[in-house]
Amino acid sequence: MANDQSSPLPLLAASGLCKSFGGIQAVKEASIEVRQGSITGLIGPNGAGKTTLFNLLSNFIRPDKGRVIFDGEPIQHLQPHQIAQQGLVRTFQVARTLSKLSVLENMLLAAQKQTGENFWQAQLQPHVVAKEEKQLQERAMFLLESVGLAKKADDYAGGLSGGQRKLLEMGRALMTNPKLILLDEPAAGVNPRLIDDICDRIQAWNREGMTFLIIEHNMDLVMSLCDRVWVLAEGQNLANGTPADIQTNSRVLEAYLGK
Repeated sequence: MANDQSSPLPLLAASGLCKSFGGIQAVKEASIEVRQGSITGLIGPNGAGKTTLFNLLSNFIRPDKGRVIFDGEPIQHLQPHQIAQQGLVRTFQVARTLSKLSVLENMLLAAQKQTGENFWQAQLQPHVVAKEEKQLQERAMFLLESVGLAKKADDYAGGLSGGQRKLLEMGRALMTNPKLILLDEPAAGVNPRLIDDICDRIQAWNREGMTFLIIEHNMDLVMSLCDRVWVLAEGQNLANGTPADIQTNSRVLEAYLGK
């Protein structure tokens, strides 16, 4: 269970989010809150709108209406890369890696605001660029060690298993020094032997102060990791509470577990 280091105001608070596609309302007045230092779960049956809600929170899809506040500031008007620069980053159901680059190169590309990205600074400050690149490489290797991929640093990312790609995507997210990571089904399609590793990594990062919002169908994982769970059904909020609350909620059991 995550350590509750919550502050009075949530790190992320969304309210009244709506999104329609071709006349079908995928998300209807949905709200969610994520407290600082928490591991928060988002569950619901297939088609409930969970990934759409993730896309709205990170502005990969713009909401028809609604408000998203992150770290005290509205972000629904920002581009996804600007939101990432504010400290909110996300992963995807299918891990997105650059398969023809090495694992280490994938990590280094995630680092933001590198001096060497500016042509004139690269020309005028080569020593600064070299020092920064060395520091980034050291950080990348440290993070690869933390996700168990250090020995594969020079391998092509395309040669990783599905679970290893998800670990790489998590490590790459950490390269941005985020305040909050949205994890979209981190255990989906993963070898069961790697699921425990993924859970251990999430808990370790959480103990170090990282905040998570997780979509996941693996109920054992959700109930063991999360200190609060939000439930969506047909694009709407159905319930929220502690894992114990959710497991005994009759509406949740009926909608999600079919009981």
